[in-house]
Amino acid sequence: MIIAVIADDFTGANDNGALLAAKGFSSATCLGLAHWNPQEFTHCDAVCLNAESRLLHKQDAWQAVYDGIRSFNKEKPALVSKRIDSTLRGNVGAELEASIKAMDDTHGHTETLAVMVSSYPHSGRICVGGYQIVHGVPLERSPIAKDAATPVYHTAVLKIIADQTSLPCGFVPLEKVLAGPAAVRETIEAARARGCRAVVCDAVSDDDVSVIAQSLADAPYPLVSHDPGPFTAELAAARIKAPRAEFENRIFLAVGSTSELSRVQMEALRLAHPCHIVPMDVRKVLAGEAQSQAECQRVLDAVFAAPEEAKVLGVCTSTSKEDVFSMQEMSQHLGIAPSEISRRINTALAHVAQETLKNESLRIGGLYTSGGEVTVSVMRALETGGFSVRVMVLPLAVYGHIIGGQHPDLPMITKGGFVGDKDSLVECVEYLFTKISTRKRPA
Repeated sequence: MIIAVIADDFTGANDNGALLAAKGFSSATCLGLAHWNPQEFTHCDAVCLNAESRLLHKQDAWQAVYDGIRSFNKEKPALVSKRIDSTLRGNVGAELEASIKAMDDTHGHTETLAVMVSSYPHSGRICVGGYQIVHGVPLERSPIAKDAATPVYHTAVLKIIADQTSLPCGFVPLEKVLAGPAAVRETIEAARARGCRAVVCDAVSDDDVSVIAQSLADAPYPLVSHDPGPFTAELAAARIKAPRAEFENRIFLAVGSTSELSRVQMEALRLAHPCHIVPMDVRKVLAGEAQSQAECQRVLDAVFAAPEEAKVLGVCTSTSKEDVFSMQEMSQHLGIAPSEISRRINTALAHVAQETLKNESLRIGGLYTSGGEVTVSVMRALETGGFSVRVMVLPLAVYGHIIGGQHPDLPMITKGGFVGDKDSLVECVEYLFTKISTRKRPA
């Protein structure tokens, strides 16, 4: 274990694990400290402990976080994180204090710095001016603040912390974050010089979160990140080289749907994860055998040239409305049936998927297909015997494993092209990441 995460609930632990898996770190969730056996998690880069502290009394939450970090620190992780709720419910201040104390006691000095980045931009949570905003609404006015079990009474993050601890906390405003890593680091060091043991940072975008992480890439003192997950993932990527070359830690998408919903879902995915999705010109695929082969090769060449940081590769048939044509009009123009048009396009997509999965250097560990006809074409190209259904991720989005064929037991999610909302593809991909984070290519 090189990354230790102490989470306030099980869902948060899994979400952190998925974000770390997307950065190339194999991840697992431990159900609780009573279940912690280091020998059972030796294959994992990151372990997320479900401390179940959100609903506890403040002092009990303090103790749960302290005990979790002290236990995990025996494994000498390179990074320690305290996962907090993205709406700051629970015992945020008490747990921040406990994490610092646990780190200090582990290292035998008082140099630990806690860095809180409460933003989760993809989920509509941002911090600006020190205020937590949820989908454009001040936190204390959001429906979440009225949660019966863990209500929230303030919007100011520093005030929420101060309700539970007297530890001095600094603040990094958005203007410093926008100025870049050097300005953030300078502000953090100034806060440390004033005796601050923690800093709260503004962030309104994923880029802002990354800037804060980069500012601490070479910090020489112990750090403990406090965030809903994105900052921990970025900090891990900035401070630790992911030991991933032997793992199949990428996902390949074959998306044949031309619906507006599918395009919106792919755009949401691009914002959430480093992607390299190559559009296929289906008009060339339909222009004749030679043109189709040339287009498939062009797409494959582009996929094979994916940048190393891209963890989601893929092929799609539509990136804009201009890519969509009338099947009937195309049928009349080419003099072939609509079913034959569909078959040719799906065959081309399946060929690209098949050749991509053959390329071991791409380290594809999971497959996602959109649309029933695309899915069947891909599975036929892979010579599979069937699909082992495991779980429904979303309505009409099913996770399972391929049976037999060229890639037996390959994890896969198949989803309808008109299914879900704008975040459904992100949810499917992140679910796959949790399933493939420890997979190695069979010998």
